[in-house]
Amino acid sequence: MKIKVLKIILSILIIFLILITAYEIVINFDGFLDKSNPMTREEVIELLEKGKRYPNYYYSSSESISGIIKLDNNRTEHYIKDGIRKVVNDGKTTEWEDTNKDEIIYINGNKYATITKKLESNNEQNEYSQNQFDYSIIANREQFDFNFKYLGEKQIEGRKYVLVKVWNKDSIEMFSSTKFLIDKQTGLITKRTDYTVFYGLLIDIVTDRNLKIDVVTNNDVERPNLDGYIVYNDKGEVVENETT
Repeated sequence: MKIKVLKIILSILIIFLILITAYEIVINFDGFLDKSNPMTREEVIELLEKGKRYPNYYYSSSESISGIIKLDNNRTEHYIKDGIRKVVNDGKTTEWEDTNKDEIIYINGNKYATITKKLESNNEQNEYSQNQFDYSIIANREQFDFNFKYLGEKQIEGRKYVLVKVWNKDSIEMFSSTKFLIDKQTGLITKRTDYTVFYGLLIDIVTDRNLKIDVVTNNDVERPNLDGYIVYNDKGEVVENETT
């Protein structure tokens, strides 16, 4: 009787291990990739820099586990066109920036706004960023001593994408890594996937930018009308309201 019970338990454990192994293989599967045109890290960084400068796109990032379980509820939209960026949170403009004039407007609710210039610290934060979407773990070699791997190229709805992976040299590649899916034509990151172990189970946290390219109009990035707002400068002083 005891031997029969042990066999049942052993069979359950084997099935469980097989299922876990199959799950981890599936969660790491990237589809069928073309690896005939490999890119070095430097070439990928150059592509990302191109994306940093790309003049017209919209994105509204969403996070999920395996693309199924949503992790966020707020909808933050980013409109970028010719050096102007507007951030809209749940339908309300919260930030507007004109990099051509080095001007930023922060809007707090329906009453207060601040007009200021970009700080030097903000410039440093944006060095490895595509309008607030970070790729420093690929490009900032001084801060992140990460391994890099080119995984290949795939085509989705007629567009070509490059897939790369980075992971900490002190970690196991399979259990602690990050993948970036990059539009090959524009250099824009379209998706980031972070792999981590949670209570012994490998999970992937997917950040999808929900990117739309060349769709932003001048009206989408129009300077906010601050009529009726109390407007401050970067010193916290109330200034005369400026409208266009």
